[in-house]
Order: sequence, then structure tokens, then C-alpha cells
Amino acid sequence: MVSGKSIAIAASVTAAVAGLGYIAYFDYKRRHDRKFRRKLKRDRKKVEKTVQKIIGGAPASLEDFNDQAIELLNKVAKEKLPDSPEEKEQFFMAQVSQGETLCAAGASGYAEAACRFFQALKVYPNPVELVMIYQKTTPDDVFKLVMAMMAQEVRQKQARYFDVFPPKDKNVQIKDKNKLGDKQKKGEKKDEVVTPNRGLFATKDFAANEVIYEEEAVVSTLLPCARNGRFCYHCMKDIPDSKNDEAEPETFADAVKEGLSKSPEEKEDSVTKNDKPEPEPETFADAVKEGLSNSPEKYEDVGDRNDESEPETFADAVKEGLSKSPEKEDVVAKNDEAEPETYADAVKEGTSMSPEKDGEKPSVEAKEDKAEAKSEFTDKSSGAVECDKCHKVVYCSEKCRQDAHDAYHQFMCTGSNNSSASEFFELAKKNHELAPIMIAKFFGVLVDREKKKELARAVGLSLDSSMEDEYSIWEHLECMRYLELIPTTSDVVLMRKLSELMSAGVPGISEFVTGDRYTMLKGKLEYNTYAVVNTAEGVSVPEDTEDTHVSDTMRRSSSSGAVGLSLYLISSHLTHSCDPNVEITFVGNTDKAAIRTIKPIAKGDELHVSFVGTDLDRETRQKKLSGQYRINCSCDRCKAETVASAAAADAEEKAAQDVESEEAAEESGSSEQ
Repeated sequence: MVSGKSIAIAASVTAAVAGLGYIAYFDYKRRHDRKFRRKLKRDRKKVEKTVQKIIGGAPASLEDFNDQAIELLNKVAKEKLPDSPEEKEQFFMAQVSQGETLCAAGASGYAEAACRFFQALKVYPNPVELVMIYQKTTPDDVFKLVMAMMAQEVRQKQARYFDVFPPKDKNVQIKDKNKLGDKQKKGEKKDEVVTPNRGLFATKDFAANEVIYEEEAVVSTLLPCARNGRFCYHCMKDIPDSKNDEAEPETFADAVKEGLSKSPEEKEDSVTKNDKPEPEPETFADAVKEGLSNSPEKYEDVGDRNDESEPETFADAVKEGLSKSPEKEDVVAKNDEAEPETYADAVKEGTSMSPEKDGEKPSVEAKEDKAEAKSEFTDKSSGAVECDKCHKVVYCSEKCRQDAHDAYHQFMCTGSNNSSASEFFELAKKNHELAPIMIAKFFGVLVDREKKKELARAVGLSLDSSMEDEYSIWEHLECMRYLELIPTTSDVVLMRKLSELMSAGVPGISEFVTGDRYTMLKGKLEYNTYAVVNTAEGVSVPEDTEDTHVSDTMRRSSSSGAVGLSLYLISSHLTHSCDPNVEITFVGNTDKAAIRTIKPIAKGDELHVSFVGTDLDRETRQKKLSGQYRINCSCDRCKAETVASAAAADAEEKAAQDVESEEAAEESGSSEQ
């Protein structure tokens, strides 16, 4: 039997696929794909026959089927799930065994079999993989019943989303403004479905110039004009020149003035200090705490993989958490094997799934390219940490470089002859778009977060606040507003290039990112991203040019100083007003956001930011809001300015009429004389 440690190791690499959300994909296809809906309709007829047998021959309908799924969910919810890897392993094997026995008993055991298989899914490292196994090995009626339970669980989870998010310590909550009034509107039907109109509301009183909450960006990217080697590609902070390049204070008095602690007798060697390498984490647990991507094999002796026996049957494969199918052939000599195609294959073979093939010796041409590669920046900060492969991105610290590599740059680096990345970036640049780059980064961050969650759980570490969220960032994204866009030819091309770019690190992404989903993601970014503004003294942000201009929509109340754009989970729910009561600022001139009050706010007040420059006139604001966000603003400021404009127009017209009357009177008097 496979050990608990093996399950933990498998979880570290296979959870990435699970993060994409098979059930979200299933539900999305159900709502948008006509062919898929027709297939579901045929499948539902089969399921309804099964339900009819289960409930004693009563006529089965879709509603009966949904009720059955909810009933089964309520039943299994009372069962406690195990915590430790060893207990999960035993629980999983027991649930699968019971499910198989119940299936063999016939249709009368299908409902309980579905419960057992559903519970096995709850503890399996890679639910997506297990769903695929169920689809091939269980009776069709049982599989559909399991799927119904999963779909109902997703709906229940979505229904309580706004009850638990945002966290209470953020001092805000999301409410549907259509439900704020207790009384039913006149003429509104009781069962009428009303589109939610959500906003962000304060849960306590705040004075002017107070910070309500802070939050990290989900994903960010620099504007082309700021990619000059002076701003961090990850956190977007301006990168100061290295202290080694600054003039050394000539006297002790100068040192004191500059806030240095050096005495004439105790000058430290700053060069040696800056070059001192950070200590390597000693254990895998330390590596997880530091957010590194090291695998357990680096710190634990997992034995000689070549001596491990290959599972001979499909049942053995399931026990070991592998994706081996019944038809898989015997493994040949390792030297003759093809490059692993999925994470599961990589885990089994003990190889790496990084964009560069492990063990492959670089060609002569590759060596020459690496030797000739030079930084493309002409004015790069001397304190910048540069990617030593592509030489096209810089970071403010080694931590930012490592975080970026783990999350997305390992897939998106144009170095090491990565033609897919080069073509992808060239197309995005040609179209003057950042949305494709943000989408690629989003999937990288999604996979990285879910993988690190599983790693922490596997080794028994408590999750920090950034990982405790029960919702994946995909589930958060689904709850945001978005613009409905019409896909273009370039969208189709970029979507294909995105799949090619990310397929090595995110198996199954080509099936997951359909045309509709890509357009939806782009619409989410178009509506919800903010321009990140750097206001640091002495920092010069290059102006946009025809070559660096991008067509992406971003919320920005300032017309200058923008270095990039970012997506935030909470702040995306802020609504627009031309007379806002809060503003978004950026902590330390990074992409970390702080929502600060402009005026006093009482508990229960809705929070508003301005999506456009507040210094613009009403006509320009309305044009931008309508064209970019499809908003017809009717805030108090717009109403007041509309009234004032109308009054001014009336006064001007009356004045013109008075002038005409006077002129007419003068002409009449002249003619009489």
C-alpha cells in the first residue's frame, strides 16, 4: 500500500490541475455550450430513470434529481473526514472499496455508492484525476449522481460566499443593494429574478484620511512604458540604485546626517554584506514556510526510484495516486522514455516539469545564445535583480524574483529558446494589450497558490492568512462583475498561444481555456483592474508613447504616474462615483493596495472610488464611463452638474433672448423716428 508520505508528495504536484476547477468547467459548459447541454439532456433522462428506481418508482423529474443530490450531500456532511495523510489514505481505500461493492449489488446500491465515491473525492490529492477514473470505471448512473452532488456542493459554496468574504478584519462587507429595502417594490413580482447589484459597505465608522483595509494584488503587470529597468516586474516598486554605487560619506558628520550608524572606526564592508547569500532552508517544512518551490525529494530520502516497481494493474495505479490507465503498456528502459507529458507522469518518473527539460544538455547554439545574451535595458537600476535567462525583466529583490518564478515566470520566460513565450509576447505587443499577459499570470498564480496550500497541508503546517481562504482565486473571480465582450480574431490566436505557453506547467489548460472563458476572463480584467500609481519623490515615470500605449481599460483617478495595473479581490467590488468617498493608494509604492477615506464615513455607508479622473469635466467623464465601463453615471456630482449645466444653458438662452429683444426694440424705435 502506498505510504502517506507518497500521497503528500503526489499532492504537491497534482493539486495544480485540481486548482483549475473541473466542476466550474462542467457548470460553465452547461450554461454556454449548446452541444454540451443537449448531451446533458440525454444523460439526465438516464439519471432520472435511476432516481425513479432509488425513490421507489415515483415519476422522476429534474427537480427530484436535484433534491436527491442535496439529500445525499446533507447525509455525508455529518461524516467527519480524516486529517492526517495516513488516515486519509486508509479512508480513501475504504470508501472506494465500499463504493465498488455497492455498485456490484445493482441499482439499489447506487445512491450509497455515490456517497462513498464522493467522500473518496474529498480526501484524494487530485480530484480531477479521480473524476476521470470514475467516468471510465463506474456505472454511468453512479457517475452522474456523483457529479450532481459535486455541482450542488459548488452551488451551496457559492451561495454562502458573501457571508464569509471579505474577512471581518477588513472592516467591509459586500451587499446586494437590491435586497437592502425590506419592502417589495410596487409592480415587482414576488418570484421575479433580479440581477444582483452589489457594492462594498463599511462595517464601522471612519474619520477622513483613515485606512479602511489593505490587500495584496492577485496579479499585476507593468505597463510597457515602465519596463525600463527601473521598476520591479513583480511588485512594481521603483528600484533604487545599489548603495555600493552611492558616494561614501566623507566625514562622520556626513554619515550622521545620512542616518548611518558607522563611526570612523567601524565602517562595514557593504559589498561583502550585500553579496552574502541567504541561508538555504534546512528542511522541507522550512522551504514551505519561505514560499519556495522545492520538492520534498530535496530534503527527504525517498529511495532509489529505479528500484521501485511499476504498478502492474489499474487498481495498483489508483492506490498509488497515479494517472495510469488500464491500457498503459509496460515501462521501457528509462533512457528510451519520452518526456513526461503531465505532472502525474513527472511524479511517477521522478523528473521535473519545468520549461527546460531536466537532464537535457544544451546545444552548442543554446550555449552561444546564453553567452551572447545581454540586458536589453539601457538605464537599468544598479540595484535590480535581473532574470539571468531572458534578461528582459528585473526585480527589486531576490524574494520578488523567486516569487515571480514560482508563480508565472518559469512558464513565461523568453530565455532558453522558449519560442512560445516570445511569440506570445510579440502578439500581445502588436495588439497593444496587457490582458493576455495578465490571464497567463493569473493561471500561474492560481496553480502556485493551490499547490502551496496542498504542500503545507501535506507536511502538517498551519496555513498563514493568505492561504486560509477556502475559496480559490478562480472562485473569487467568478463573483466579480465583467464586461461582455465579442471575441476577435486576435483573441482566438492569443488564446491558442496562451495554451501552448502554459501547457507544460498546467496540464489540461487547453481544454479548460475555451473561447468563451478567455473572453470572460478578459472582460473581468477590463472591468476590475486598477492603475498602480507611483508617487515616490524623485521617481520619474516615463510618458506613454504611440509604441508603448495599451488599449486595456483600467480604473484610474490620476492621469499620470501609472506604472502598471493590478487585480484585487476585495477592491474589485468598489463601485464608481465622480464624487468618491475613498481612494486607492499603494503601500510603499508597490502593488499592495490601501483603501483610504477622503471624507468621514459612517457604518453602513457604501464605499465609492472614481474609475476616471475626478478633474475631468462632466461630459468627458460620462463619455469615458459609458465607452469603457458601460456606466451611465447618476451620482450626486453628476446630477448637480447636470442641473447647473441646464440652469447655465437656460440663463444663456434667456440672456440671448433678452439681447435679441433689446435689439428688436432699438430697431423698432429707429424706424419710428
